[in-house]
Amino acid sequence: MPLLEMTQAVLAGRSLPSRAVAISFDDGLASNYHLGFPVLRELGLPATIFLATGFLDGTHPLWFQEVDRAMKARGSSAAELATRLAHLKTLPDALMRGEVRKLVEGCAQAESEVARPMSWEQAREMQAGGLVAFGGHTHTHPVLSRCTPAQQAEEIRVCRDRMTEELGTSPCLFAYTNGGPGDFTSETQELLAAHGFQAAFTMMPARLGAGLPSHALPRYGNPTSVLEAEATASGAFELVKQWRGGGR
Repeated sequence: MPLLEMTQAVLAGRSLPSRAVAISFDDGLASNYHLGFPVLRELGLPATIFLATGFLDGTHPLWFQEVDRAMKARGSSAAELATRLAHLKTLPDALMRGEVRKLVEGCAQAESEVARPMSWEQAREMQAGGLVAFGGHTHTHPVLSRCTPAQQAEEIRVCRDRMTEELGTSPCLFAYTNGGPGDFTSETQELLAAHGFQAAFTMMPARLGAGLPSHALPRYGNPTSVLEAEATASGAFELVKQWRGGGR
């Protein structure tokens, strides 16, 4: 079912249909249009794509993609890349950007097709089809808790305004970049509400249900296999967590 419909039902205390699932994507990659959209259209599945608006504008590449390309160009291993990204995410945003600039300086970076942003025209085409909706995901993709309050407000405001300008409607939903428990603050949640966002999603895995905070809702990440996707959708993972926690 559409994520906005699911969210509004949960926040209003209404029960969801049996085995209800909502699909979402982050960032606004061109692959969402070229690969994902045809499948969604063929199967009649609604989805929400959370957009980093500076990425679509072509003014702010996704910094972690730049790091990935630079380190691969230097022959770094996957483990080294993971360690570097984890470190960068802990830094204040301004310091992190400086580290990224130094890292990518002088590196030839061939951008892959799957790493490119979709265009606003493609986003409008998907929106017009009625199956795909869009939410906010900041403007330059910082970890918001690593930003000053003024920077947080600017990221949220510009993201909302650019989406309104390009898509003709203000976004109702937001997804935090990185999305861990330390990646946003209570002030972030207040800023989102003040800028018209009805709800915001983390990447903390759990099922939606009554009593959850509207601007810190859970969301499952990308499954690594069909089996994992089926286990997540069926609720099997929740049963295991309850069993491990003594909830059986």
